[in-house]
Amino acid sequence: MQSFDPFVELQSDLFLFTAAHVTDDLKNGELLVPTSNGLSPVEGYLAHVDISPGDSRRDDQIDIAYYRLRSEFAQALTHHFTAISAENCEVIPSALELTVCSASGYPATKGRKNGDVWSSQIFSVSGVAASEATYDALALSPTLNIVFRFNKTTAVHPEDGKPFPTPGLKGISGGGIFAWPREAVGIPDWSSRRLVGIVHTYKEREGLIIGSTMAPLLAATLLGQMKNFGGVL
Repeated sequence: MQSFDPFVELQSDLFLFTAAHVTDDLKNGELLVPTSNGLSPVEGYLAHVDISPGDSRRDDQIDIAYYRLRSEFAQALTHHFTAISAENCEVIPSALELTVCSASGYPATKGRKNGDVWSSQIFSVSGVAASEATYDALALSPTLNIVFRFNKTTAVHPEDGKPFPTPGLKGISGGGIFAWPREAVGIPDWSSRRLVGIVHTYKEREGLIIGSTMAPLLAATLLGQMKNFGGVL
């Protein structure tokens, strides 16, 4: 399987952040990313926030995982990608402070196979941050979760405002959630948007994209650091 997950540098360590249900599927395949050697299985220390006994991943409101990448693998990854710096990440006190958010990923419907070669296209969607009433209805915490509205049936192109056909969003799980600057006028450049969370759920009928904030992710990486990332170099 292939995914597009935020590639982040924190205190000189390089990470891939994703959703735990993505790494749950490793028993059925490999998580691949583009490197200087082509599509390669991710190498590094893998950790996730586990679910309570008796619960399923469907009940998981956090649903986060991360790889702390092996140094050699991280170097190969930089052939195609530049890591998001800590300065471009933000731990938000509350998602209720957000205005507009974007999520990016590689939807499965954009995947193509030509012989033995797979390719895909990155796709981004944006929407208005949800109100407190929405969090209450979903029994979610705006401290740990981010919810914003996206209805693919009414999606428009950001440049001309015309209706825009949107692919299915299956495969966007693990993609980054980026907050627009509150003072933004028009469509802000990506360099001014901050990574604030990770997507784990799309409720198509309700027109909602749901994810987790950076707070539980950073807490998990801190715990991993205390464990010396399992000795992975």
